[in-house]
Amino acid sequence: MAELMTYNEPNKGILVVGIDIGILFQGKPFYKDFPFLTGFKCLKAGKFMEYEVKMNFYRDWIFYLKGEGELERAGYSPAENPDDISIQYFNLVRRLIPAVPRNVLIAKKFKCPSEVRLGFNLVKDKVKKGVDLRPHLSTRILDLDYDDDLLNDWGIHHLHLGTSKMKHNPSFFNRTGPVLLVRFDEQNAYFISIMEHGNWTNQDMIRIIHHNWAESIKQFKVNDAIGLNKPVTDRDIKSFRKSHVFSFIEPEPGVIYAPPGMGLTSSGVGLEVVRSSDHYANLMKTYEDVIRENIDEITENIKDDTGKLFFTMRINKKNVYAFEKNIILSSI
Repeated sequence: MAELMTYNEPNKGILVVGIDIGILFQGKPFYKDFPFLTGFKCLKAGKFMEYEVKMNFYRDWIFYLKGEGELERAGYSPAENPDDISIQYFNLVRRLIPAVPRNVLIAKKFKCPSEVRLGFNLVKDKVKKGVDLRPHLSTRILDLDYDDDLLNDWGIHHLHLGTSKMKHNPSFFNRTGPVLLVRFDEQNAYFISIMEHGNWTNQDMIRIIHHNWAESIKQFKVNDAIGLNKPVTDRDIKSFRKSHVFSFIEPEPGVIYAPPGMGLTSSGVGLEVVRSSDHYANLMKTYEDVIRENIDEITENIKDDTGKLFFTMRINKKNVYAFEKNIILSSI
């Protein structure tokens, strides 16, 4: 049970605070158009009072993602369908790299072509300091509906190594043929290799991760596996991704991994994106349940009420509030 605190705005309503939302922007389409019209009973002055309670926190959540807090404010034009907005938001979050300082771990036998050495050093320094890497990402970061197959399948970002800004789009550094392939977690950046742009199905990437940092992908290892019945080629992986199918990878005989990026769904959207969207959709339902289960505590100071309550969800930075604005409160 989440712990609730109620604060009164004099003669305006009840602000229910303290619904624990965890880490709001790290996580997971949902049941849209919920009616959320239910009767509740609580004891008031020795008798039960029935309340008609309405709320649709998923609708409020989508409104926040679309315009009030996120996508439109960042200059994007999101979809109209609520579930599509949620997918677009978490797809964007997945592709962006949180700007936090990280340890840079460089693979053995890593080689940097001389023509991009300055750009490589620039990016490496930014990673260490936690500088925003968006200017080095693909310009397709501007497209909310773009699905990055390399990232969704294997969890690997590619960064361009230009050292000057693009003339026609100064928000980004110049594009380079060789790009840096990196896998990120909260503390580390794993510099895998520098390869030609578009070489997205080269299984050497997984082999390098396996031989250098196997511990970082151990959760994707298929235990007790003997081997794949048929070797999977880079061309096979390209074909699989085109059909929105993921495949297992065998970086060395008898060692098999599921996709370290979680793989793709049948729509082509990353599985982790869909899971994140689903997670937060269900979280909104949980918050509604908290209101229902605590309705007697929430309404403790109501007087002259109409028996109707309409809660909306509000978000302020990382705090979540349920607000009921129409009721009249007793003095405390």
